[in-house]
Amino acid sequence: MFKKRTTKVRHSRQLIQLQASVVSPRILWFGFLKACRRCARLAMLVALGVAAVWGIRIGIQHGLVENEEFRLQSIEMTPNPAIDERRLVEIANIDLKGSLFDCDAVEIESKLRDLPEIATANVRREFPGTLVVQVAAREPYAWVASPTQGIEAHDDKKGLLVDRSGVAFPCPPALLTEATRLPVFYLGEGGEPLEAGQPVKHPEFDRLVRLYKVACDEIPGAADWVYSLRQNKSWSLELVTREGISAYFGLGDHKRQMDDFQSILKHARENSQQIASVQLIPERNIPVVLRGSTVPRAIMIEAPHNSSPAERRSRDVQDLLNR
Repeated sequence: MFKKRTTKVRHSRQLIQLQASVVSPRILWFGFLKACRRCARLAMLVALGVAAVWGIRIGIQHGLVENEEFRLQSIEMTPNPAIDERRLVEIANIDLKGSLFDCDAVEIESKLRDLPEIATANVRREFPGTLVVQVAAREPYAWVASPTQGIEAHDDKKGLLVDRSGVAFPCPPALLTEATRLPVFYLGEGGEPLEAGQPVKHPEFDRLVRLYKVACDEIPGAADWVYSLRQNKSWSLELVTREGISAYFGLGDHKRQMDDFQSILKHARENSQQIASVQLIPERNIPVVLRGSTVPRAIMIEAPHNSSPAERRSRDVQDLLNR
């Protein structure tokens, strides 16, 4: 009915094993020989690997690099005024007698993009022996000059051009004749130093660009007769034409002032008059100085349309923002 409790305890046998290592000179010698055989096999595998790599390298050297079929035979370059084949060879250190495999397309492309006068560059190898170089030169928009920095306009050595994005670059020799017809933006003190390959960061530069764009939009052929632009006062911009006319604009309201300037030029031509300077900031009775005269005259132009107070406030705010 109930199990009888007992005090019997089962004991497990514990086995004690004794390991003995027997060391003798003969055993040590055989162990040494076994280790030497392992090292010899490892050295043989390493030697075979090195020999295979060396053989592949020699094969590539003789089969590709030194193969006459893969010699550099021609350089195809996009026609551009910034760089020619001779200058490319000097800049990229190209061996004209070498192999096409010696021409690192990525390295050559990087060196071309480092040139300030280059806008974009793409280099590739076309086997068996043609190096294709596609470059686009920056298109000159105007000269930028800073007498305080020793940078003069129309200087083929130290002069700087700017493209439409405002990046400065030296004038390539092939563009010098064409660039002489471009206007000059004279910059005063302030702003960051002018540096080839970098955008021009100067408050006066932005104001001059705005005025020049309005001139090109409003007056046909303005890009050909605008000679220079500068900020002559804190509130006035000076535009000089190739005929020697000095026109003074405000920091804003350029469209209205440019229309007045065009009307004054037309009036002067019709009356066989030569203008020396004109102040275009006033909306009426614009002061004009004729050549040979020291007393300003007031030339009447067509009255502008009646602007609302909101339009005048908007124009005044824009003038303040342009300062």
